[in-house]
Amino acid sequence: MTFLKNAWYAVVWSSGLGVEPIARTITDEFVVLYRRDDGTPVALEDCCCHRALPLSLGFIEGDHIRCGYHGLLFAPNGNCVEVPGQSTIPPGAKVRSYPVVERWNTVWIWMGQEAEADETTIPELPWLDDPGWIPSSGYIHMNAHYQLLVDNLLDLTHVTYLHTRTIAGDPSEGLVPVKTERDGDTVQVRRWMLDTPPPPMFADAGGFTGKVDRWQLITWRPPSTVVLDIGCADAGSGAPEGDRSHGISMWSTHLITPESDTATNYHWCYARNYALDDAEMTRLLYEGGDRTFNEDVAVLEEQQVALLDNAEAPLIDINIDNAPMQARRIVDQLIATERNNSSER
Repeated sequence: MTFLKNAWYAVVWSSGLGVEPIARTITDEFVVLYRRDDGTPVALEDCCCHRALPLSLGFIEGDHIRCGYHGLLFAPNGNCVEVPGQSTIPPGAKVRSYPVVERWNTVWIWMGQEAEADETTIPELPWLDDPGWIPSSGYIHMNAHYQLLVDNLLDLTHVTYLHTRTIAGDPSEGLVPVKTERDGDTVQVRRWMLDTPPPPMFADAGGFTGKVDRWQLITWRPPSTVVLDIGCADAGSGAPEGDRSHGISMWSTHLITPESDTATNYHWCYARNYALDDAEMTRLLYEGGDRTFNEDVAVLEEQQVALLDNAEAPLIDINIDNAPMQARRIVDQLIATERNNSSER
């Protein structure tokens, strides 16, 4: 068992699921998604039970999806309800149906045992659909293991060296220590940088002309949701951890869905609660986020190739690896528990 199955994964932004079926691969399983007439999302196994053509190449008919090869029609529960040219439905004519929920402007899918699906365990991300917040969101397909991206987002020091054109500030920020805490199955990383030059993207977004107090407060929840409370405020407040009242804050949300051992579906969003009617600000933050996270992806894809080419190479750990290592241990423990529970059934 490579991936945690009994978990909710973000499969697509709500705006990305329209009138046509879409295909996704999630934890090594092929899935087709579409909307019923009332807009409710449906997720089925993307493989017709007749000759295995992906159903995502077919057609939506009301609440159903029709295979584009021989026309078998499937209901939202996965049962075949029509075979053109015959009146009987063969035994076993069905595909798997997955629990799917739309919340926080996101479509979530449960890849494990249907009886275990608990909607209350979907991460709380209210800023993604709160009218008091404006999203700038994107999607990247990454050719690397999803845990490499989790590692990256829990590692604050790489910002200084990788993101010099976007979110990096003064080079000395790389020397500022971080505080890592584990609370049950949650890992948090916190860092404040006081009296420092603003990074380029924040300088543009907040109009800062002098130095700032900057914060990066990260929360990871299993298996792969990472949320960053990030921002800048005018420096010099004298508060122990900086004064946020004269600055800008964003929720940088990362919904990371494993596709396979070497591929990932990456959904990201900057959500802000200022300049709500400023379309130019939305564009600026989208372009800044897209540049920043594609910088990460380019490095992680090269890292994935190197890891495969040097599978036996000894690798060291440093202090900044504390949070990524904690997150990996938690996922490993959850997978082990899931495996044991499955073997007992």
